[in-house]
Amino acid sequence: PHADQTLLAQVLGKLGDSRLAANMNQIARAANTGTLDLSPEVIGDLDAACRDIRAMRETLIAALGLKAAADP
Repeated sequence: PHADQTLLAQVLGKLGDSRLAANMNQIARAANTGTLDLSPEVIGDLDAACRDIRAMRETLIAALGLKAAADP
């Protein structure tokens, strides 16, 4: 499929501006050690991060001209 260069650039730009990988690693480490603070603020932040990741996934799928699989 032909990739939409503008959409790909937008997603890559967002990924480059984020510390997504480092932050997800810190969250996983805290969850594994039992030190993850699940305050309402943290839960809200995690929900927002999941929405952002989902939006990036959808944009990448569209940019690559792929059809999204049904979510489980």
